[in-house]
Amino acid sequence: MRRSFWLVPACFAAGACAAHAERAALEPTDAPLALTAPQNKTAPPLAATSTTSTTSAASTKPQPSGKIENPANLHRFFEALATIDDASAQSDVRMIQLGDSHTAADIGTSAARKQLQMRFGDGGRGFVAIGRPWKTYAQDGVHGKTSRDWQPEHGKLVNGKVVGDGMYGLAGWSLVTNKRNATLESQIDAPASKIEFSYLTMPNGGSFDVSVDGAEIGSVKTKDKATKSGFTSFDVTDAPHHIEVRTVGDGTVRIFGAALDRAQNALTFDALGINGERAQNVLDWNDAHFAEQLRHRDPQLVVLAYGTNESGDSTPAAEYEQTLAELLGRVSRAVPTASCLFLGPTDRAIKSPQGWVTSPKIIEIIATQKRVAQAGGCAFFDQYAAMGGYGSMAAWATESPPRGRSDRVHFTRQGYIDLGNAFATALTSAYDDWRKEKGLPEAPTKPDLLNPPTTPTAPPVTTPLVSYPL
Repeated sequence: MRRSFWLVPACFAAGACAAHAERAALEPTDAPLALTAPQNKTAPPLAATSTTSTTSAASTKPQPSGKIENPANLHRFFEALATIDDASAQSDVRMIQLGDSHTAADIGTSAARKQLQMRFGDGGRGFVAIGRPWKTYAQDGVHGKTSRDWQPEHGKLVNGKVVGDGMYGLAGWSLVTNKRNATLESQIDAPASKIEFSYLTMPNGGSFDVSVDGAEIGSVKTKDKATKSGFTSFDVTDAPHHIEVRTVGDGTVRIFGAALDRAQNALTFDALGINGERAQNVLDWNDAHFAEQLRHRDPQLVVLAYGTNESGDSTPAAEYEQTLAELLGRVSRAVPTASCLFLGPTDRAIKSPQGWVTSPKIIEIIATQKRVAQAGGCAFFDQYAAMGGYGSMAAWATESPPRGRSDRVHFTRQGYIDLGNAFATALTSAYDDWRKEKGLPEAPTKPDLLNPPTTPTAPPVTTPLVSYPL
């Protein structure tokens, strides 16, 4: 059964909210699953009968940890990282994570990004939206504002069917307008020395002016005989920037976002998540357009982070497995030299007569993802196991302070940070092991040329915590 996404659409124009509300009524909610007996007989259900934890439990809070499964499948990514270590890199080493609201929140991914960039250098903030493609869009250090003349363009349900041209950019989101003086603004806290805009060219395409820090730096024309991806970059001073886009009013403008780069060849990590996203939804995008976008970004590692929303569906395991295989096939055809990694879903608790227990569907989904990862030549990181396995979300939600939120699906800021750090640590550890297996010398500990680290651990993430529906 195909499930939709964008459960919290933004209302960018007068009267739009009613239309969005009508569409939202067609979309599923996270209804409790029918409880079945847990498959893991050695891990009994963990009942949560209290909303507080004892001081003892809080003081012995276990930290998530784990290892990358099938790490040899990351050899191309590791080879790219090695060029950073030996100072021979000719370009950035790029990671892209496609996923649901856990990715869209960019709290765990931000923690991982900071840790990895302290290890391999800061290649830039990566790909982000300019403005706000939906109301609750938030990324670490990215603060957007969108005028009322823009409309979100993405796959959506109409009478139970997915409609749209499927040309939504790298991340599956875009903003479109044919009005004059429509503006998109973003304050970017992270430094950037190059800003590359991504947009759609088309026969009726319009133009937009670009201003950085209050000064107009150029104009972009999107009119073209062919409907395809367009890219225009501007060099700027390496610093945080305020970016503004203003339309000229001579045609339709559809903007996907911008990639923020820096002068040094180092690591970037794009968090491209959508609230309510499922792996199936990506298959509704235009295949050729998505491949065009992915090839241009040229990642060395693609991380697929889905599964939590699917745990609320009744899709049979075989059908879900086919969906994952098709998605992986699209990615592999677009960027055949990139490594791939499935980031397994975290634990999800459902309420039962015994209390809050792990959803049996989560365990099924993890097993399916592991099969596809192994068959497709991908690595796997088991976030469920890293949390502690069966019953871990129920435990995280009742800690003091809690790392799991009261819905037993999402996490508090600290929960996301702990998981992001665990993933980055596992990835770095697997890379170090690969170097040893290859007989390479221990990676040199050299400072980031643009951002010398001041602390051996990742700094706190400053993104405000917002409630993100899946």
